[in-house]
Amino acid sequence: MMKNFIGERVTTLRLAEGISEYNLSKNIGKCNSYINKVTSGTIIPSMKVLMNICDYFDITLLQFFTESPDSLPLNISKIHALLPELTDPQLESLLVIIHSMKDNDTKK
Repeated sequence: MMKNFIGERVTTLRLAEGISEYNLSKNIGKCNSYINKVTSGTIIPSMKVLMNICDYFDITLLQFFTESPDSLPLNISKIHALLPELTDPQLESLLVIIHSMKDNDTKK
């Protein structure tokens, strides 16, 4: 990953929404120059702040770290979006199904 991927990604998202660094900083509860420091590479946001940034842009961390929205197959994006709605037993069942499908593919 590039040295300042996070800063560049924040800039891309911010410009797409037409919001200033100052306003984004304020909207995520940080000081006026916080986003400027992130985009310049002076600081790296904590996981909590990064989640706040993602929440602001209404994206997931996966979407944040995926450079292009088109780089993930559509079905994977759809599955990823639904995962938080599943219970732990449902997630465990899904994992068993995925492993069995993978095991069947390797036996062919």
